[in-house]
Amino acid sequence: MSIPNHIVHTLTQYLPLAQPSHIEIIQPLWNDYGYCVRCRLRSGRYVVVKVVALPTTLTHHPKGWTTKRSHARKCRSFEVEMNFYQHYALHTPLPQLPKPFTLKTLENGWLFALSDLKAEGFINTCTQITVAQSFGVLDWLAHFHGSFLHHSGEGLWPQGGYWHLSTRQDELKQTQSDPLKSAAGKLDELLATCPYQTIIHGDAKVANFCFTADFQQCAAVDFQYPGRAPGIVDVAYFIGSALTDKDQVVYWETCLDRYFSTLAQALSANFDEHQIKQIESAWRALYPIACADFHRFLSGWSPEHWKINQHLHEQTAFALAMLDQNQF
Repeated sequence: MSIPNHIVHTLTQYLPLAQPSHIEIIQPLWNDYGYCVRCRLRSGRYVVVKVVALPTTLTHHPKGWTTKRSHARKCRSFEVEMNFYQHYALHTPLPQLPKPFTLKTLENGWLFALSDLKAEGFINTCTQITVAQSFGVLDWLAHFHGSFLHHSGEGLWPQGGYWHLSTRQDELKQTQSDPLKSAAGKLDELLATCPYQTIIHGDAKVANFCFTADFQQCAAVDFQYPGRAPGIVDVAYFIGSALTDKDQVVYWETCLDRYFSTLAQALSANFDEHQIKQIESAWRALYPIACADFHRFLSGWSPEHWKINQHLHEQTAFALAMLDQNQF
């Protein structure tokens, strides 16, 4: 795969490249919105660059969702990502993530030049991991959420997560499940009005984490959808993306236990034991709600998606039963 000339021109214009030949394609961005590349600078340092070049015409979406609404959402996501790297990425303390080198808003896109996680020892990426390997990500999420509890999230999405209801009305109309369609507003309300809001990653799938060789540590990438939400939203989405169907059914509570144990440690400097237990209780109760909310999105966006599995069905059924019994 060769890099288009206009992308090379953008890179040479804004970065002190060793030479244009030292550009390696990592992957194209979703739906032809640009490229993610690795470049060597004159200093010898490597950076990973996400170059967003907005298409002049809307191309066909892999799932059939090519609309002006989806394009506007995507553009807003890059604005949010720019704000995140400018105002949040250097926040201390934070778990490992790329640090900004050069950030530019272009005439028809954006440029994000970031530290190369691969050069920092995060050499593995995966589409599926074991329960033990998932603990590193659960720890990362706990520390990230702990850093931003009750934060206003200025400049980010008012509600974090790429599938939340207000931005997915087209998909809601196509939702295949009448019970999920009927419950959509209540599911969203329970997540949005939880008194314990933090900043979530918003797209915490396993593919957006890089791991050390022993899988004991990880770093996160792709911050297009951070915003305020209960931390359990990230956790539910991560578990559903990372583990086998069987492991999700058997070990989801083990994963929650690990996450909340680390979260308690992350919060201990600023919250007392009673407050931490209240946060855990509220977020644990919302786990099936977060699962059902994601199921609502998938049911409209891609009803045959592989993530609609036994565990998601079980958690959705539990959430809907709780709503029917007015347990929230």
